[in-house]
Amino acid sequence: MLKTVNFQIEIITPMFLSGADQRKAELRAPSIKGLLRFWWRALQSTSKIDELIQRENDIFGSGGENGGGGSSFSLRVAYEHLETSKEKFPKHNIMVTSKSKGGTFSVNILEYLAYGTYEYKKGEGNVFLRDWIKPGNKFHIGMTFFKEKHINEVLKSMYVFSLFGGIGSRNRNGFGGFTILNFDEVFGSLSGIGSSKDAYSRDSIVSLVKKAENQPFMSFTQGTKLFRSKIIHNTWDSALADIGKIYRSARESLESKHSYEKRQYIGAPIIVNKKEKSFLDRHSKPYFLRIVRKGSQYHSYILYLPSQYAAGLDEDQFGKPINHAQVNDNFIKICDEMNGYLSKNMETVL
Repeated sequence: MLKTVNFQIEIITPMFLSGADQRKAELRAPSIKGLLRFWWRALQSTSKIDELIQRENDIFGSGGENGGGGSSFSLRVAYEHLETSKEKFPKHNIMVTSKSKGGTFSVNILEYLAYGTYEYKKGEGNVFLRDWIKPGNKFHIGMTFFKEKHINEVLKSMYVFSLFGGIGSRNRNGFGGFTILNFDEVFGSLSGIGSSKDAYSRDSIVSLVKKAENQPFMSFTQGTKLFRSKIIHNTWDSALADIGKIYRSARESLESKHSYEKRQYIGAPIIVNKKEKSFLDRHSKPYFLRIVRKGSQYHSYILYLPSQYAAGLDEDQFGKPINHAQVNDNFIKICDEMNGYLSKNMETVL
């Protein structure tokens, strides 16, 4: 008999999503399944990439010209209506200095975190390119399992996804956050996790971490860090603004304002005045900003997942050979600096 697990979900921070029609917000099962893959991999601790990919494909399915295998489960998304908006976010301004703009001016930290989802229009300011899904919307995810042996792994991936992930654009910056309303029901009997009643406790997070060195991909290995804001908020926007300011300050603290030698390791590309400042054309940041609702209050977290840097690449985007020992050493030291700043300005869970 096939096992089905149903998740009742509520969105808690604005979600930037679109389907075939780029102008309309749409929740799609493939997008969510792709994110679930990421969090499954984050729970692994092997450098044997071929074996990892084989296991991943056995669980999530694979495609390609040479034939692929089917997924071990199906995932369906259902909702009656999604209320959307193009409204500007509540103002939580910070002051920034710009050489190109010649002085100091204010920026909404929420717009800073949502960079890439809007464009500037004279007389209107930043205007969102498409609708975003408003917090408070609810939807349903149904998973039906065809292979019993993978049920625990998939559910554990969903568990971690629900704790630290988000759906849609800018999800690492705290957007697209959601809460599972029937959390205890779907995860209460799940093995390999800490207490589902206190999922963000040190003991619960430690249960996810493997005693392994950094992998070629971001994962819960030695060096994983979790930070929690010292302030509890009454709204999602003030909670996200809080850690947005801390994260930005941590990043800015690494070096002088117009230097990018260190900051390129936190996230790439870095483009200033249409010039590339990072030696990689793309590298996702290892930090995940997350807003968590508990009752009527909002808590803010930043998760750091370690990895090797530029794994699998022989050359940078300028054609220069990559010295992996050197860049990995740089990456660790720079993230340690970031984490040191975060630990001084936030509570350290792990």
